[in-house]
Amino acid sequence: MEQTEFKIESRKDQIFRVAKISPIDILAISTQIDFENFKMTKTLMQFCIENVEVKMGEKWLPVKMKDKEIYQPKDIVNDFVALNEIFIYMMENVVTAVFPKSSESIEKIQ
Repeated sequence: MEQTEFKIESRKDQIFRVAKISPIDILAISTQIDFENFKMTKTLMQFCIENVEVKMGEKWLPVKMKDKEIYQPKDIVNDFVALNEIFIYMMENVVTAVFPKSSESIEKIQ
């Protein structure tokens, strides 16, 4: 997966990008889409936030460290609008992007 940079409306001064993610992890997380199930939704949201990096100076840092409550930039932890924008970006451009490509592959096999 290409590491495309993106910006979000609520933090126009910051640059984000999708971290390198294993294709197996993307396929696995796509099975966790069930917004009526709190645990599955939380797992999906955590995956999305933990797999985005923010440019801080010359370094790329994870927006949220895996399995820890450490966020970059630090004030984003309370910025629900920004976290939601990141989640939506990941859903639209990474997680659900698997489905059209999967169906195209299946059609070619048949």
